[in-house]
Amino acid sequence: MRGRRLLFLLMLVVGLVFLAIAGFLYINSLDSSPTSSGTGDQVTIPDISEGISAITQPEGAALSETVNVVVSLQTVPRGWQMTEAELTTDVRLRSELGPNTITDTAEVVGLYARSDIFQGETLTRDKLVRDPRQIGREDYGPSSLIPSGWLAASVPMDRLNSVAYGLAAGDTIDIMLTFAFSKVDQEFQTLLQNSATFILETTDEEGNTLRTVVVLDPYGRFEQLATGDIAHIAPSEDQRPLPVAMILQNARVIQVGEWTPPEPVMTPTPIPEAGAETPTPEAGAPPTPTPRPPDVLVVALPPQQQLFLKYAVENNANIDYALRGPGDGQLYNVQNVDLNYLLQQFGIEIPPDYDFVISPDIAPTPEGVFGGGENQTPGEDTGNQ
Repeated sequence: MRGRRLLFLLMLVVGLVFLAIAGFLYINSLDSSPTSSGTGDQVTIPDISEGISAITQPEGAALSETVNVVVSLQTVPRGWQMTEAELTTDVRLRSELGPNTITDTAEVVGLYARSDIFQGETLTRDKLVRDPRQIGREDYGPSSLIPSGWLAASVPMDRLNSVAYGLAAGDTIDIMLTFAFSKVDQEFQTLLQNSATFILETTDEEGNTLRTVVVLDPYGRFEQLATGDIAHIAPSEDQRPLPVAMILQNARVIQVGEWTPPEPVMTPTPIPEAGAETPTPEAGAPPTPTPRPPDVLVVALPPQQQLFLKYAVENNANIDYALRGPGDGQLYNVQNVDLNYLLQQFGIEIPPDYDFVISPDIAPTPEGVFGGGENQTPGEDTGNQ
C-alpha cells in the first residue's frame, strides 16, 4: 500500500516536469514568430478582415469613416436663391457619397436651385447653378426666374425707359409711373371744356322765321364787360393734365425682348484642310441685317402690383424702369410726386402778378457769351430787332 502511494507521487512529479517543459517551449516559440516589424526571410500573411477592408474602402479610409455634408432644411422650388436659412449639415458615410456632394455651406449660399430641392436632400453641385438665366435657357424657360407667389407679364420698353438697354434677366428694378389727371364733366364723363350749340331764330320782313346754328367749341363762359357788352370767354388751348408720379419697387426682370428657345446642338464645323482656300463672299451680296432692339420687357411682381401695372399700361401712363444694385431688396418710403409735392418739398412760393417783367429778347449779350464774338462792339444791342 505504501509502495503504490510512492509510485503515484513519482508519476505526478514527472508529469509536472513535462508540463513545465512544454509550456516553456510554447512561450519561446511565440517570441520567435515572424512579424511585420521583424527581420528575416519569412512572409507575414494578413488577417482576412484586413483584406476585406482593403477591397471595400478607399486607400487610407476606415470602414466606419464619416463626413459632414450639406442638406436642405426645407423644400425649395426651382429658381430659388439659397441662403443660410435653408441649409444645415448632416453626417453621412463616405462610402455612400458621390463625387459631386457638397460639404461646405459656403459653396451653396447665393446659388440658384436648378430643380426642386426637397427637405433633407443631400445637395450636389449638379442641383445648383450660379447664373439664374442658365436655368431658363436649358431647362424651364422664363418661369424658373419668377419668385414664388409672383406673376410675370410683358410691358413695353424702349431705349430711354430701359436704362439704355442696360436691363438683363435676373435684375431687380423699380418701375416709375406718371399718370395724367384731367377734369371731366361729371354727367358726360368727357373732358372739359364742353361744346355748346345755339339756335338763333330771326324773322325777316315777310314774316318768315330764320334759324341760325352757332356752335361754340369749347364753350367757355360769357362775361359782361365794363362797357356793358357781353363777351364769350373761351380757353386758348386744350386742357392741361395734372401729372402725378408714383413707383413700384423691387420688380424682377424675367426676360428682355422676345423669348427665344434654346438652339439645338449643332454639328461642329469641319476644320478646313491645310492649303484649302477660304471662299470669298460674292460681290454685291446683302450684308447681315442688324438685330432690331428689344421693345418688350417681362417683369415679375406680386399679383396686386402686377394688376396695377396692367392698369397703367392700358391707360397710357408714362413708364420708366430704374435699375437697382445687386442684393438691394430694401423697400424705401417714397411719396407720390405732383405739383403740391414740388412746391412744398422745395419751398417754392407762387410769385405775385407784376405790372412789369424783364424781356429777354432785348437784353444785351455780354461779349464772348452765347455768340458774342471778337467783332462785337461793346454795348451793341445784340437782341432780335
